[in-house]
Amino acid sequence: MAGYAPPQEYEDDVEPAPSLLWRGLRLTVWAVVSFVLTFVELVAEWVAPLVLMAGLAWWGVLQVVGTIRVEPEIQQFLQYVPRQLLVGGTVWTPSMLITQGLTLLAVVAACRTLNRLISREV
Repeated sequence: MAGYAPPQEYEDDVEPAPSLLWRGLRLTVWAVVSFVLTFVELVAEWVAPLVLMAGLAWWGVLQVVGTIRVEPEIQQFLQYVPRQLLVGGTVWTPSMLITQGLTLLAVVAACRTLNRLISREV
């Protein structure tokens, strides 16, 4: 219906635009958060397969060493294959490495999800 003025109730619904300073500050904060998430994602994405494969390989070696039957002279040297390592005050085991690798993969997924949500927000 051309020529009619819009009802008064619609004119009050218009919100003022946020200030330029507020928009710039908000964008900067989200950019820093996105940078940190992307950095953590890339580091975890690189380290996770290495840790997971090291844990699986170590676990596999322990399984093979535990089941093979060899001469007593050689068996004595197989006892030196470590079941755990003390590195920097932390005890490393195959199961711990596998768990850490899977946890890092979950961190990668969480970072990607949060980055996607941030990109929709901003």
